[in-house]
Amino acid sequence: MDDSNNMMGPISFNDIFGDPTIFESDDEPLWDKLIEQIIDGNVIPVIGANLLIDDNSNPHQVIIDFLAKGFRLSTKPTSFSELVYDPDYLKANKNKDENIYYQVNKTLAGYKFPPSKSLERLLSIRQFPFVITTSFTPVVEQVMQAIWGEELKVMRFNNNPSENNDIKSSTDLRKPTVYYMFGKVGEGAHKYMLTDTDILEFVSSWLSNTNTRPKNLFNELKNKYLLMLGNTYDNWLFRFIWYSMRKSNMSEGMYAYDHLDESLIHFLERTKIFTKMNTADVIGQIIERLNKKLKEKEQTKFDRPEENTDVFISYSRADSDIAEKLYEALTAQGIRVWYDRQNLTFGGNFMEEIRKAIRTTKYFVPILSSNIIKEKDESHVYRNEWDQAIEVAISMGRKFIIPLAEQGFDFYKAALPEKLQKHNAIVFEGIHGINVAAEEITHAMNQN
Repeated sequence: MDDSNNMMGPISFNDIFGDPTIFESDDEPLWDKLIEQIIDGNVIPVIGANLLIDDNSNPHQVIIDFLAKGFRLSTKPTSFSELVYDPDYLKANKNKDENIYYQVNKTLAGYKFPPSKSLERLLSIRQFPFVITTSFTPVVEQVMQAIWGEELKVMRFNNNPSENNDIKSSTDLRKPTVYYMFGKVGEGAHKYMLTDTDILEFVSSWLSNTNTRPKNLFNELKNKYLLMLGNTYDNWLFRFIWYSMRKSNMSEGMYAYDHLDESLIHFLERTKIFTKMNTADVIGQIIERLNKKLKEKEQTKFDRPEENTDVFISYSRADSDIAEKLYEALTAQGIRVWYDRQNLTFGGNFMEEIRKAIRTTKYFVPILSSNIIKEKDESHVYRNEWDQAIEVAISMGRKFIIPLAEQGFDFYKAALPEKLQKHNAIVFEGIHGINVAAEEITHAMNQN
C-alpha cells in the first residue's frame, strides 16, 4: 500500500483518548466536601503554633529565643529540647532541666501574644465552636474568649489520668470549647508538652488503650473531619498524632501548610488527605466558599434574614439538634427564620446582630428544655436574648414571645424571668415532636 498520499500525519494520543487534562488533579470535589462538612457541623479545627501569631513566627520559638537570650546561650536553639540540654543552660540551672516549666509559666504569666489575623478570621466562623489546639500557649483560648464570652469552656489533656478532661457525649462538640491536646501552660513539670520526653509520653498516652486518653473525645474524633492548620511537627511525630486521632478513617481531613517535609507530603497524599499550601489562603478560601454556599442554601428558602424575619429562635447550645429541627420545619412552611448557625456573619459583632434581629423580628421563640434548668446558674447568651425580647414585647403590646417548652419542663426551677414565665408555652415531646410544635407555632402566629 502506498502511503505517500496519506496526509493525516501521525495519530496522536488525543486523537484516540481525548484531552489528557482529565488526569489533572481537580480540588473542587474536595473543597465541596469540606464546606458541606463544615455546614453539617462535622469539622474540628486542630490548630498548631504556626498559625497563632503573625510575623512568620510562632510563640514557641519566641519563648525559646527569649530564654536563650536571658541565659546568654552561645547557640540558637530551635526547640525546647535543644534549649534545656544546652551546656550553658544546664550550668545556669544546676543541671535541672525541669526548671524550664517554671520559666515558661513565668514568661507567659504576664504577657499575651497578639493573635494572628488568620486565626481570628478562622475562629470567627460560628460553625467551629469546638477547637483543638496542639500548642500549650493560651492564644487560641484568648481569641475564642473574645468571640464566645462566658459560654466558652476550657478543657485539657495533661497526661495525668485523674486530671485529664473528656467530653460526655457528641453534644459537647457543639458547645464553645478549647481543648488543649498536649497540656496548657501554667501546669507543673511534664504536664504540658515541651521536651522530646514529653512528646514521647503524650503521644504514647494518646495511642494507648488505657484510661489515660479521653475515651469519649477519642471515639468522636474518629468520625470527624479534622482541619489541621499551623501544625509543623516532624514527619514521624505527625504520623503518630494523625493516626492516634483518626484510626479507622485516615482520609477524613485537610492539612494546610506553608513549609512541609517532602516525605510527609507523600504520606498525606498516600492516605488521601486533602493538602493545600499557604495556610492564610486556605482560611480565606474556606470563608469565601462557606459564605457562598450558605447564601445559596438560604436563597432556596428565603431572602437573607438578618432583619425583619418572621421568627427568631433562641436556644441553648446543648439543644442544637432541636433548634436545627425547628429551623427546618418552619422554613419548610415558607417562614423566614433567624437562626444563628445560619445567619451570624463571620467576624461580625454577633451580639449587635442578635439585638437587631430580635428588635425587627415578628415573633421570638425560646426553646426551654431540661438543659435550661441544668444551666440556670450559668451565664449564657440566650438569657440576654430573653431580656431583649421582654423589652420588645412590652413595647409592642401584642403577643411576641411564643415559648417552646419540653414536656415536663419546670418553669420555676429554670430561673426564668417572671415576665417570660407568664407566656403560654407550646409543649413538645422530644425532637420527634418538633414538626407538630412548628405547626402550632405557625397557628399561634396566624391568630394575631
